[in-house]
Amino acid sequence: MIKFTFPLVIFLITYGCESFVEKSGSSLSYVNDEDISNIDNISFLSNGVKNDYSRAHGYVSLWADLLSDALVNDGKVQGSTDVRGEYLDNGYYDPTVGSYAGPYQAVAQSWRSAKSLKDKLDDLYADPTENKDAYHLAYLYQGLSCYLLGTYFGRGPSYPTEGGATLNESPFIPTSDLYTMALSYFDSASVYAGEYDLRVINSLIGRLHLYSQNYTLATTHALMGLQENDIPLEALPGLEDPWPNWYWYEAGNNRTRYTLDSRFKLILGEDFSDDNQNGTWDVDETFYDCAISGYDVGEGDGMYNPPDQPEEASRLSVSIASMAPETGYVRYFQTKYPDADTPIPIINWQENHLMLAELSIRGENAGISATDAINAVRAAYGISPLSETNLEVLIQERDKELFCQGQRLIDQNRFSETLDWHLIDSDTWHYLPIPYEEELANPNYP
Repeated sequence: MIKFTFPLVIFLITYGCESFVEKSGSSLSYVNDEDISNIDNISFLSNGVKNDYSRAHGYVSLWADLLSDALVNDGKVQGSTDVRGEYLDNGYYDPTVGSYAGPYQAVAQSWRSAKSLKDKLDDLYADPTENKDAYHLAYLYQGLSCYLLGTYFGRGPSYPTEGGATLNESPFIPTSDLYTMALSYFDSASVYAGEYDLRVINSLIGRLHLYSQNYTLATTHALMGLQENDIPLEALPGLEDPWPNWYWYEAGNNRTRYTLDSRFKLILGEDFSDDNQNGTWDVDETFYDCAISGYDVGEGDGMYNPPDQPEEASRLSVSIASMAPETGYVRYFQTKYPDADTPIPIINWQENHLMLAELSIRGENAGISATDAINAVRAAYGISPLSETNLEVLIQERDKELFCQGQRLIDQNRFSETLDWHLIDSDTWHYLPIPYEEELANPNYP
């Protein structure tokens, strides 16, 4: 359930063809320079970059879903004792409650690791083309880190119209500037990219322009983006010093600290005993009343709710959570990520198709109709095609396809004036807050 009002976020970006050219400096990574002083150890540092970004991406995505109407923090779910999660779920932020710096620090570490790799490559190679893969990776993950900061974080001078954050003890950087930095890093990465990697980069650039309402540029890049059946770019845990999948860790099989908003289960229908095995619920059969209303704790409605879209079970993977004794309803948690090392998509062809669908709806020449683009995504799961579509259908498809990927908060910001999100009035956060202590220590913060 969503508990706060979102503005329509408008980002203005100026982006040229120039690439980042950075001077070499001392390593800012957790790896000492002497430990990576030769070419043979570049692969070790490259794996560290991937692992640091995996941690940051999952951490930020999980908290963003908790701020949105994707995840809830219900104290009646066993294992859900988390005051911080309760505050975030309600859309409130109090810097005196717990520690909120984790995701922000993880993103900063991800950027520093990628920059350290790039600096080390400059020290070791006179010709950057001698290790194109490592240069590509270094620029790509610096860009992704800036994307996370610009998309999800805020408390700056223009908040809530625009987000932003500090980076590496810098003055406050607004979202528009962080997006410009991300685009320039992606441009630099493209110099060293292969054919598939170029499609990934174009999808990432298309997404940034879409979020910035630069629809013509978004179309240009999405058309050159990931194609049907391309493999996804993923946040990959399980490298050196591995971090687990955060959804598994705190909102899945490991621990159900956070559970799903009830609407996902209602799409699939509430569970029932089916004593006579006729496949339908009968009034004398027991059912699990899924929580569909209320604020934090929630409550069932006392009636059996049949499935709205039973086919969606192929892409909405859920499981029942253990509840406190005598609770009259149940919650469900995601099993999209069943294991600690299940990767989280960063960008995939399905999202690129949904971008093309949205751009088509907005009047751009996306090379494919919105209905065809959406149906291609649905077909990948064996879900029946739609006969027509519109912006509301597109938003619903994004909600289901990008399930537990941290995208819901972004869409609720983008489409806040399009649909009725059943909001309540409150003085709430539209982004993850940058750490309170960081603000106080920063002389450039207003």
